[in-house]
Formats: sequence, structure tokens, C-alpha cells
Amino acid sequence: MDWMGIIAIVLGPGGIIIALIERTRRENNRDHARNTEILMKIDNKIERIDERLDDHIDWHLNNER
Repeated sequence: MDWMGIIAIVLGPGGIIIALIERTRRENNRDHARNTEILMKIDNKIERIDERLDDHIDWHLNNER
């Protein structure tokens, strides 16, 4: 067996593992970006609800008998 065959046998599985790790890393980054977008939308909705509740409470406080 020549040296190139030995190198291929030794490094081949490592290359496959590295490729899988890189793929997983990219998927993880993509998923984190999606989750960040969703959380920002939720945050904006909560902020709007908070403002509406504040306005509603103020209305009640100003219109007491």
C-alpha cells in the first residue's frame, strides 16, 4: 500500500466528520436567526399590548366617579 492510500484511509473519516460538523453549524446558525426573528415579533406584540393596557388603565383612573 502506498503512502497516499494510508493518508486517505486515516484522513477520510475525519473529513466526513468535519463536513457533518460544518453542516450542523450552518443549520444551527440559520435556526438561531429564525428564532431571533420570531422572538422580536413576539416582543413587538407584547410591547403594543402593554401600551394598550397602560392607556386603558389611565382611562379608568381619569374617569372615576
